[in-house]
Amino acid sequence: MKNCLLVSMLLLMQGVSAQGQNEPIVNQPSFGFSLPRVEGTLSYAISGSEAAMTGFGTSGVAYMTSLSGDLAYLSSSVSDPFSLVYSGGYMYFDEPGYPSNTTFQNLAASQVVTTKNWIFTVEDGFSYLPDSPTMGLSGIPGLGDISVTPVQNGLEPTRSIFSNYATQVGNGLTGQVTRTISGNLSMVGSGSWQILDFTSGENINSTEEMGTLGPLYRINANSSVSADVIYTYTTDSIQGLVLPFTTEAISVQYQRQVTPLLSFTVAGGPQRTYATGPAEALFPAQISMVGSAGLVYQRKMTSASLFFARGTNAGSGMVFGAMTDSVTGTLTRQFNREWQGALTGSWAKSTALAQVEGYSLDYDSTAAGAQISRSLGKDWSAYFSYSAVDQTSTGQGVGQAAFSGLEQTYAVGVTYSPAAHHFGQQ
Repeated sequence: MKNCLLVSMLLLMQGVSAQGQNEPIVNQPSFGFSLPRVEGTLSYAISGSEAAMTGFGTSGVAYMTSLSGDLAYLSSSVSDPFSLVYSGGYMYFDEPGYPSNTTFQNLAASQVVTTKNWIFTVEDGFSYLPDSPTMGLSGIPGLGDISVTPVQNGLEPTRSIFSNYATQVGNGLTGQVTRTISGNLSMVGSGSWQILDFTSGENINSTEEMGTLGPLYRINANSSVSADVIYTYTTDSIQGLVLPFTTEAISVQYQRQVTPLLSFTVAGGPQRTYATGPAEALFPAQISMVGSAGLVYQRKMTSASLFFARGTNAGSGMVFGAMTDSVTGTLTRQFNREWQGALTGSWAKSTALAQVEGYSLDYDSTAAGAQISRSLGKDWSAYFSYSAVDQTSTGQGVGQAAFSGLEQTYAVGVTYSPAAHHFGQQ
């Protein structure tokens, strides 16, 4: 809960500040859209692409034409920053049985207000997608944004199990309050509300309400430790069947900036999952260990990240609650002024929590992508990308709404991304 896009942006700003952020960047090559690294910055991009997909739908091969745009803004205020990130676009499919005209939208915003002893943060994340997000800022393969870290402001519900084509709306609203007690000690409390709704009756809609409270202690300039008590109430529903369940957890987290280029985070603790009322018999009470760990490496020409997480979620619209183990990683490397490469990959194993006939499958979900970008000057670039999504299931159940098999996407595209616009003195 204490890690969000805004924090990432501020860390990046600190790194840029150390190199002299007031010096204008002139005639830098363009490799597509990128998030702002300096306060008071607006960046945007427009992309067009053509893609061929194998293992898609009924014919085995489909083609997609897309036009998409990205925009990001980071305000000039250091004490009360506002951030906004948007990605959206239009896709045309030629696959029989699928809508030929499809749009997607992603929007995330964050506002921080700082006083002498208090910090207030409000975040909201919204998405409207034709199927489960898999990679890149947009969540859709083939759009040339593999090198851009996805935005998770507002903590939208986890979607670690991939669906078949199913239009879905996700939203997450989060509020956080930090009270400074002393120079190194603060108390942090937060609350969030998340929904995931599908237009198809084959998928499970969910609502999650979460609250956290705990201290944050800054050990020194490079490290901190925190502890949280976490309470989550989740309601899954489909065609009149409603199953709520509760999770209670204690988590201890340690963060350290090892070098100016490398940082890591590790967190973990016990969690209790249970249900009451009519759902009690379907959700066996259990105590398990949950947690996460992450590494982030950032320098001028290369950036990389690797994250592991184990936790409970609403079930991604496929099952009634799930325990998911996941690993995600990204790597971006600028080879010279003309070429840049990016890799991304994720793996998740999700085990259904509720023993409900037809919805008790376990899923192994894998997504991987590679992209090579060629700068065409300071405003234009071209790219080729390859991505693959694979999902298998085991156990007893129906699972018609979940994706099964291997889908591959080959795409080429062109991006117009002018130099970021800076507000105020640079």
